[in-house]
Amino acid sequence: MEGCGPGICLVVVGMVSILQLGVVFHYLHYSSNYRPGDTQRWDNKTVTHKTGVDFVRWSKGRFLKIAESQNRKALAPGCQNLQTRFLTIGVPTVCRKQQQYVLTTLDSLVSGLSRGQRQEVVIVVYLADQNETCRRSTETDVRQKYPSLVQSCLIRFLHPPAISRFYPALSKQSGTNSEKKARWRSKQNLDFSYLLIQCQNLSTYYLQLEDDVIAVSWFYRSIKETIKKTASNWVCIEFIELGFIGKLFHSSDLVPLATMIVEWYQHTPADDTYIEYYKKRQQKSRILVTPTLFQHIGWHSSLDGRLQKLKDPYFESDLENKLFVNNNPPANISTTMTIDFQHPPRDCYEGSRGYFLTSEPVKDGNVFRVLFLSLQNLSRIFVQTGISAGRGNILEEGVLELGKNIDCRNQSFFNVYRFHKGMVDVRIDQKDVRCIVIRVTADQKSVLMIKEISVFQK
Repeated sequence: MEGCGPGICLVVVGMVSILQLGVVFHYLHYSSNYRPGDTQRWDNKTVTHKTGVDFVRWSKGRFLKIAESQNRKALAPGCQNLQTRFLTIGVPTVCRKQQQYVLTTLDSLVSGLSRGQRQEVVIVVYLADQNETCRRSTETDVRQKYPSLVQSCLIRFLHPPAISRFYPALSKQSGTNSEKKARWRSKQNLDFSYLLIQCQNLSTYYLQLEDDVIAVSWFYRSIKETIKKTASNWVCIEFIELGFIGKLFHSSDLVPLATMIVEWYQHTPADDTYIEYYKKRQQKSRILVTPTLFQHIGWHSSLDGRLQKLKDPYFESDLENKLFVNNNPPANISTTMTIDFQHPPRDCYEGSRGYFLTSEPVKDGNVFRVLFLSLQNLSRIFVQTGISAGRGNILEEGVLELGKNIDCRNQSFFNVYRFHKGMVDVRIDQKDVRCIVIRVTADQKSVLMIKEISVFQK
């Protein structure tokens, strides 16, 4: 510096150095943005860009605060202050380039509800696409198809709040496939969280679905019956094996669950987070109700270009289809097993659909008896237990017995075949058969499903 003495120059240089260090420290402190668990740190922080435009920095805490402040305000006009109902069904939806499934999903849900049941249910469709034109188009399609159900508030719409930077910057199209999937998964997690928070006060229970599933026609009745007979300390009951679909929660759990999903939104899919949540709440193991009530039908994922062939193997409707469409000979059916009266014994023997299901685990010595009304000449007997070969509610230890005695209640069985992986499929040349008997030879811990008994005559 021209004209300054040595002492003054040293002071000035020192002051400049201190100022530079302060700027560096401030930058590092500012750019750290967020520490896990510090959800409130960046609330209400406004940053001035070099262009002179102010914008708000995104944070987890700010996202949750906005979501809470929007509670019920974002629902369809006229549907904010209705009486609390029994069940809310949350259906987040975004636009797919190849095919939309949301109307199929709504068809399936609505057709499974009686007029009285519709007074107990709310279906919240979260229009989560970042493209407003797409959101409005989907809403118009639903309104045009179900005008009376929208008017009665059975179907309600939820939009993202019109607030700057409610979502972080996740719409970038470039990058590797894994990077695109990570951004898609992060956005999906935040969609789930916002939907959960908005639904917290609508009903006693909440069911999480997606926009590409179908339901069996009795899904609502089955859910209510399951709640009644399940111990009161459950956190999550699952009605489909796949992902974050068909999961039932108490509405009082929605905000803490949403908070956990937001905390982990960048690295853990909700498919895994909900499991950690119910474990944290002391539910020790999974409660999966089979046969399941929902099936995934979406071939084209909401992640553009991704195909997914996921199918739930325990789906109720699929289970009803028998392998053989066979005209079995007339017979009287009886059993010593406990009966689930929604799936009576005759259903596994007659028709092309249906199965028999016990209401309690079977015991050693239990029998299922088919007594023919006349003597039969048989060439083949096919019996399948469980959901599929070797899976789900099979007969673990048992035999198939053939008898000629008039009432088949003694032990004079001339052929005995052991079940293997829950199945018996034998080709025989047997005349004058009066009955076939399925006999349990060991206690088992699970209920038994007899999916099909097909008897082939010579």
